[in-house]
Amino acid sequence: MSTFFRDYFRAWDDLDLDGVLAFFTDDVVYEDTTIEHGATGIAQMRKFVQASFENVPDAKFDHVGDVVSGDAFAVEWVMQPMGVRGVSIGSLRDGKICKQRDYWNGARFQVPNT
Repeated sequence: MSTFFRDYFRAWDDLDLDGVLAFFTDDVVYEDTTIEHGATGIAQMRKFVQASFENVPDAKFDHVGDVVSGDAFAVEWVMQPMGVRGVSIGSLRDGKICKQRDYWNGARFQVPNT
């Protein structure tokens, strides 16, 4: 498992807004397929991350594993304490996430305010 994604999830767990955003390029394209939400660019990503912290402040991520091949990645995770399994796939550029799509089990957990 890569330290990149372990550190990425630690920033989410710590509710560290700037820490999370440091993993993304300024022109990031992000999509949460389960709640049909997206963000294009770091300003929209900032709003999404902040809203996530407000909507599910107790969420913690177990990093199950990841695969990185060239600029492509897939990372499996479990959002606790809800036990929601998910996977993120995307692309890296210059050591940062430039594209990410999240797929997770919405039947296990309904995110408030979405």
